[in-house]
Amino acid sequence: MTLAAGPVFLISEELPDTYGDPAAAEAAVPELYGSGIYELYWRDGAWRVAMRYWRPAPPAPVARTGAAAMKKPLGHARLPEEARALLGAPAELARETLGNLYVDHKQLLKRWGEVVRSGLGEIVEREGKFALLVTFWRPMHAPGIAAPLAPGERSELAARVAAPLAPSAPQEEMDIGLFEDPSPENPNVVLVTEEGDGRFRGE
Repeated sequence: MTLAAGPVFLISEELPDTYGDPAAAEAAVPELYGSGIYELYWRDGAWRVAMRYWRPAPPAPVARTGAAAMKKPLGHARLPEEARALLGAPAELARETLGNLYVDHKQLLKRWGEVVRSGLGEIVEREGKFALLVTFWRPMHAPGIAAPLAPGERSELAARVAAPLAPSAPQEEMDIGLFEDPSPENPNVVLVTEEGDGRFRGE
């Protein structure tokens, strides 16, 4: 981070040359064994070498949560000072796993491939599936004390407060119980789903 003047991430990248056997690979890459920098593997009929190195991270999104960082960040920053200017509060680099799960890497990369390739996202396993672990800047504040809202967040909050509340579904009739449903054949008949008693309306 000192050399790059900002956040970095560790990446593994395949070298362009291929080799007929491990000895040829070792002759070309003297530090192949023991350094922990290189990895030798067989793929597509040839021996190949991958190299690990630190790469400067691109500007990370600035937000209060990982979900907000991916959907609607306040901006992007490489340094804490840049993130602080956007948040109006001291910032820290955080990592958070998003809630959506994907059946395999291919499905996840179809949605988040650019984020993963940039180094700001990492694929992690959750409940037998895969999720995205994201890196972003968030407010750093004392425990129990809420960080002040940024101007953009204050405007969004004001708009939400001013908007009328809307239900996700029409309200049921008042005489329908929690575990009861109207019969599709006869709306005057209430069907038992779990604990209802089964009756006609008005009884």
